[in-house]
Amino acid sequence: MTESIREFHRIAVIDCGTNMFTVLIAEGNNDGWERKHVIRQPVFIGQGGFQNRSIRTDRFARGLDALRTFHQALRNYDVKLVRVVGTSALRDANNGTDFAAEVQRQFGWDMDIISGQDEAGWIFRGVVQTLNEALDRVLIMDIGGGSVEFVLTQRTASGQWEVKEALSLDAGVARLEEFGKPEDPLGESGEKRYSAFLNNVMEPLEAVLATHQPTALVGSSGSFDTFAEAVNGSKAEVPYLERRTLEPIDRRGLQHLHGRLMTEPYERRLKIPGMAPARAKMIPLSSMLVMHVLSKMEASATVYRSPFAMREGLMDEVWQHLCKVSGDQTI
Repeated sequence: MTESIREFHRIAVIDCGTNMFTVLIAEGNNDGWERKHVIRQPVFIGQGGFQNRSIRTDRFARGLDALRTFHQALRNYDVKLVRVVGTSALRDANNGTDFAAEVQRQFGWDMDIISGQDEAGWIFRGVVQTLNEALDRVLIMDIGGGSVEFVLTQRTASGQWEVKEALSLDAGVARLEEFGKPEDPLGESGEKRYSAFLNNVMEPLEAVLATHQPTALVGSSGSFDTFAEAVNGSKAEVPYLERRTLEPIDRRGLQHLHGRLMTEPYERRLKIPGMAPARAKMIPLSSMLVMHVLSKMEASATVYRSPFAMREGLMDEVWQHLCKVSGDQTI
């Protein structure tokens, strides 16, 4: 079908993460794009497969079921262009390319299984849209199921944000759960069991922090949505799809929440305001990762939640590509 970017396009980005599959539907033309709809499906495609580097049969099927739901939603929204990416679990699995081939066969979508460095780059491209001039040196953190991405960015004299360092570390919460088999609640003793591993896997980050000394930690969506809503209270007055700015998270409040997450069992964590049921199981591990990072930063460093993440970075790239095409664009 031939369309012009001067007209409005419905565009979708599908992020096949290790724990969560997410589709972002946006509408855009030459003036820009805006989020219209987000659907999340907890798939846990990496569950039970890290040690043998394979997607289990039941997880394989569940991933396809989630994409089938997305496929119908995109038909209903009359989406013209779809970008699909797979991250840590799919890039590590020996049968990750088999999953991508099945996605192409069933839905006609070409799935890119991206590297950790590419993932970090698109996370930056998403989050940078929400950074403001009050900040200077920022560490962006994205907690995934299989990996954790970090981007150290600094604002230049011209006001642009420049990437100084980008890391993708195999310390995602699903990976930590499978290898560490933590008790519930995690407790102080459970947290200590991970300390040697975290000190080792986070060593590249420590070098980055020592060199650049960021003054703020910005978490991209995901677990940081839960942290922000649990610490700050519900932000229902600002609909999710309309959020485009950073939200501060009080460090003392975050520390208090961490204490609860370490000591309260799953059933009680579900009752914490702002707790997404799909995140309640692994959120103690997410909190442990954040506390580890903050322990390596200055006590004065501030913490923020960005409503944008990799999917918004990918969406921006798709839109920019369409805008470069003059005249009519075949989609």
